[in-house]
Amino acid sequence: MNTETSPLIPVNPKFLEVFETFMDDNQKEKIRANNARQYVEGIIDLVLKEKIMFTLKPNEPYEGINWKRKIKILKENYDADIANKIEEIFRVGGSGSHFNGIVNNEDLLNVIEMTIHFIEELFIKYFLNPEHRFGSENIFTIFSMLPLSNRIYILEGIHVHYQNIHTIDRLSLAYLKDGDKEKAVNLLNKSFQDKLIDKEFYDYQLNKLRLLEENISELYERNSDYVSNPAFSTALIRGDHLVVGLPTSKNVFETARAVELFSDWFDKNKYPEFVNLFLCLMSTDTREYE
Repeated sequence: MNTETSPLIPVNPKFLEVFETFMDDNQKEKIRANNARQYVEGIIDLVLKEKIMFTLKPNEPYEGINWKRKIKILKENYDADIANKIEEIFRVGGSGSHFNGIVNNEDLLNVIEMTIHFIEELFIKYFLNPEHRFGSENIFTIFSMLPLSNRIYILEGIHVHYQNIHTIDRLSLAYLKDGDKEKAVNLLNKSFQDKLIDKEFYDYQLNKLRLLEENISELYERNSDYVSNPAFSTALIRGDHLVVGLPTSKNVFETARAVELFSDWFDKNKYPEFVNLFLCLMSTDTREYE
């Protein structure tokens, strides 16, 4: 499987086969579309099941309701835009499951794009809730364990709806770490022009980007063995500044390994909804929530 784009897929082996199939250009369109639907069905059962069950009668089993009704519940009680995307994935995937069904390449590519970003959309939805506005919860360390491409997609998705110091800070740093300093600086320039940040923060952030750019290679090299020594990390002293950070995960599988090492960061009593969403992807969440 190509992990160049760091798709945010669950590391649970149940999801890997269907993901690989709908990402395989050598497969027929109908097969790929049907596997995209199966994959999204699995994500819903993994992450959104409780959202659906909350609306059901006490004696009504989740397994007993059809997908049409599940999507309707998500549309009315969770997020209409996400539910509409699910509906489209199911429509095209349904055509792929029928003998006389037709799946054209344009529909398939559209569905693949939506499916690849489906989990990231769930994170965006989380941060659009006023109670979980980005920066209101101390989840920065956990969030930074995600691969850069996923962080950027999520933060850009949030940025469309609202901007604050925290989104600007994290997105500019992510751009720089991803090798796009120009994009990071442009973000700061526009944010300053739009009066989202003041001159003090603007100058501070530019300096932080400069220090990180100059030292990131050495910083990551010094901390490249964090797996063998997770309790210790090296910070670089540059003048009166500390430059800190561990090498970023290249894909979700590296994130899963890091989660195993730093499991003590995940306190079930702090931000349980975010932690649950995060750990569901890593197949490590065996805790029971009250």
